[in-house]
This record gives sequence, C-alpha cells and structure tokens, in this order.
Amino acid sequence: MLNSVPWKNLFDKIVVVSLPSSEKRRSYIKQHLPSVGIHSFEFFDATSMKDPAVALAYDQGEVATFPPCFRCGQIDCGEPDCNNFLIPQQVATFITYLRLWQWIVAGQVQRILVLEDDVRIHDHASDVLTWLGQEIFDGHVPFRAGSPCLVRLGWALSKDHSATDQYFINDTVKMSNPCHALTQEYAALLLERATGIIHTVDVYQHALAPNSGEAFTVFPPIASELSWTDGVFPSTIHPKPVHSTYLRSLGDTDGAVYNENLIRKHIKKKYFRSLLIVGHPRCGSGYAANLCQQMGLDIGHEKLGDDGISSWMFAVEADENPYALDDVARTRRALSWKYLVMPVRDLSTAAGSVIRDSTHAPPSYSFRREYILRLLGLDLDQLQTPLERAVMSVISWCKIILRQNPDFWFRIEDQHKQLQEFLVEHNLCDRAVREQILDTSPVKPNQLYEGVSYPKPAIDRAAWNNLPEATKREVSWYCDTFGYKLI
Repeated sequence: MLNSVPWKNLFDKIVVVSLPSSEKRRSYIKQHLPSVGIHSFEFFDATSMKDPAVALAYDQGEVATFPPCFRCGQIDCGEPDCNNFLIPQQVATFITYLRLWQWIVAGQVQRILVLEDDVRIHDHASDVLTWLGQEIFDGHVPFRAGSPCLVRLGWALSKDHSATDQYFINDTVKMSNPCHALTQEYAALLLERATGIIHTVDVYQHALAPNSGEAFTVFPPIASELSWTDGVFPSTIHPKPVHSTYLRSLGDTDGAVYNENLIRKHIKKKYFRSLLIVGHPRCGSGYAANLCQQMGLDIGHEKLGDDGISSWMFAVEADENPYALDDVARTRRALSWKYLVMPVRDLSTAAGSVIRDSTHAPPSYSFRREYILRLLGLDLDQLQTPLERAVMSVISWCKIILRQNPDFWFRIEDQHKQLQEFLVEHNLCDRAVREQILDTSPVKPNQLYEGVSYPKPAIDRAAWNNLPEATKREVSWYCDTFGYKLI
C-alpha cells in the first residue's frame, strides 16, 4: 500500500532505524506508522554495541578518548550526571548512521525520511508536512534532488509540540534523530566531513556537520519519541528513571526495580586521577595508599580520592566490585588514570594472609576466581590445597596486572624509597618527599572479618615442598620477577 499524502509526495523512501532484537519497538512501529498514513517503510538494522565493529573503532583510535570530556573539553565539569565519554552504545549508534549514510549514497533515492523505532508521530503532522511541501515548492527549503539538505522534524517532547497555531522554519539546532529528512547529497557530505567518532551522532549530524543553508528546523515538530521523555520504552543508550516511573504506573514493580538496577550499574561519566594502585588482596594495596597519604597525596583505599584510588579489584573491569566505599569504586570502568602502580608482597608471608582472606571473605575469593578463570583459564577451585590456591591467586593476579604494563611496581617490604622517588620524578609529590621518613608499619596487621579476628594459618616447610612442580615453577617465576628469595 502506498503512503498517504503528503508522505508520498515529500519522501522517496522512509526508513526506521532499529536493532533487530528490539521486537517490542518494531511491533509498535508496525502498528503506529500505518495509523498516521505511512504504509510503505523499511527497517534499517542498527549496529549492536556488541558488534565487532564497535570494538574495532575503539582499537583503531577512531573514538574520542577521555580525558578530556568530548562535550566540554574539560577533565571534570563538576556535574555528577554528565556523560563525558563515548560509551559503546553511543559508538554503535554512530556506526549505525555511518552505515545508513553509505547505504543512502549507494542507492537511487534522493529524499529520505529517517525515523527511529520509538518515534511518535503527532496528529498535526499531515498539516505541517503539507505546508512544508509548499515551502519547498516555493524555494524556501532546498529539499530536492541535487541539493545537500537536512530537515529536522521531530525531537524530545516539549512545548514546541503544542505550539501548533503558527508554522515556521528556521535554523535552530534540535537533536532530531527521532524524525528527520535528508537528501542523498547531504548524506554524502556527512560521510565526507566525518573525522572519526568525536561526538554523539545526533550532535554530529544536526549541529557539527551542516554548513549555513544546509539544515532547516520545522516548527511545530511533527514527532517526538517514547523513551527519553515518556519512558514507554527503555532507552537503548542510557537507562532512565522515567522508564521506571512509567512501569510503576502500570503496576510493574519488578520491571521498575530491574530498570533501577540498570541505572545504578550504568556508567556514563568517568573520573580522571593521577594514580591507580592495584595489587592482590592482603598484599599491600591499603599499605600503598597509606604511604601515598603520608606524602600528601589523597589516595583513597577502595574509594576515590582527589589524586587516585587503591583497590585490588581495579585490576579487572567488572560490572560490580564486591567491596566499594563509594560509587566510583564499584567498577574500574568509571575511572581513567595517568599512572598504574602495583605493590607486591613476598609469597612466604602473603600466603597465610591470603588463605585466611579466602576463607573468611568469600566474595573476595569468588571475585578473584571468576576473573582468573576468565582471563587466564585457571580455576582456583581445581587446585588441591589452600596453599596452592593462595599462591596461584597472588601470582595470577599479578600476571593480570602485568599484562596492563604498570608504570611502576615495588616490593612493600623494602622499596618504599623507590615509591617516593617515582612519585617525585613524575611530579606527583614535591622534591622534599625524597627526604621524608615514612611510617612503614603494617596498616592492618590483624584484619577483621565482619568484626572478628582470625589467626593467620601457619605454613610449614613440608607444605611448600609438597606443592606440584608446575606450581613451584610459578613460584620461582614470581620470586625471580620481583626479586624475592626463592622459598
């Protein structure tokens, strides 16, 4: 069935950008568009954030990196809710539109209406488009074959949508991805002017890319969307509280709680700090933070300080760390840093502490086991004795960190002076710190577990001698690498 007037007169093709997995959105579109006179349209499959093209864009340096913020150019604007780095969902959306513009340029159609799959077409759309058609005919808007032109037709619901007593066109920039039209020539210019994924795609195509006389905004807008303002659909970029509100209005408490959990885990702002300190639990992360604090640096232990954070869990990128004293400490994905520092500890003294920790802090052991298995293929549960599990946990965790090329590592037993020198040389501390006498006593010699102190297990020579030969070779590697006496 043909589209009704004026849709068929203005647009040679209508496409709806949609993830193939968005079944509810697609079902909605199939009902909504025919109800407003759009019967002939096609879905353009969006790129998923898990598509290899997204990882490739990051790997090849095509995506703007943080710091600074891709929006304001600062390290931190002070807004806790600011989205200051391009997340995979945003990169995937940009790639989607690059593919769309390539498809338009390679095709035969000249005037394309682009909709997103949460679009809501308003009742006044037909009247506005009829008027727009006359404006185009009269030469006021160059929306025709052979001319680069973008027409912004719909954006987030606002008072603009209800101001239907007067129709007009200007060059006001509106983020009109939900509903916009472009010519084949403008799609070609979008591709030509793209210099990488330096911003969100809506800002690029509606604000950064067009030159004077190429982009036009129609008032009143003929469309809004159902995820950003109404919350009918969950956002595919940033989960939003408005969707929880919508679900609760329907009595769907479980759905609302699920969405709120997504919001809590969602990272859209990064923090930049000079130092990230990571090691194995009970092997000096708290001690290293304390040394830095003595030298005047605000390094938080399992919480963010002004100069950095020390957290053994930040050796890996987890969605949720088991121990965190603030929101940033929940996941390393919320942090960028300048220098990575790793404290290490003698296995002969660390093993008993780690055995005790693995026994009385199950979340710690489970977390380490999961990521050691995932990243190195070693299952700690398959090892025979608590000593072997403790030793291989420390060694494996250090290997995970070494893969990230730390800027500095130091033995906590005898290299605090080297840490002082590193911090001075890299302008993180004043030169006077070189002469500072530090308190090097243990920070938590009697670690409490849920308020209870447990004795550190004694490990005799026989236990070390009975380790499997493969494990002994790993112990030898560790001692050689970090300058410890072989056990």
